[in-house]
Amino acid sequence: MVVELSLREATPADIPVLVDHRRRMFEDMASLNDDRYDPADLDSMDEAYARQLRTRLLDGTLQAWVLESGGQIVASGSILFSTWLPRPRDLTERLAYLHSVYTLPEYRRRGLARRIVRTAVEACRARGLKRVMLHASDAGRPLYESLGFRQTNEMRLVLT
Repeated sequence: MVVELSLREATPADIPVLVDHRRRMFEDMASLNDDRYDPADLDSMDEAYARQLRTRLLDGTLQAWVLESGGQIVASGSILFSTWLPRPRDLTERLAYLHSVYTLPEYRRRGLARRIVRTAVEACRARGLKRVMLHASDAGRPLYESLGFRQTNEMRLVLT
């Protein structure tokens, strides 16, 4: 039997799964580097992310999508919309940040993340945005590059 995968916009009822997927994403990225996050740090992140989702899903500054198989959410991804500085060829003063794209391991390599990313990019186009930013894991980079995303000159300083 073939189970249809349905894509829909996430609702506040999906917050526990969105939080779980984000946590799993960070755990997966760390394990690829033979690293591990302290569970207490992940728990704190989960609580803060759930709070942010409750606010931002309702006020429209965050949009998320989920793919379901047989009633189970198997993949998800989100866009955070924020104000930004004007740039040449982009006076929208808005930025879209794609984040938390995750697919359960047993559903990977089926184009689910691609489907979510394409949907998110179309939502950005519909809002008149000019750019979508993201931070890609090594595992995710080929997908994003295949969709036209390119490396930039961004640098980071982590303050301790």
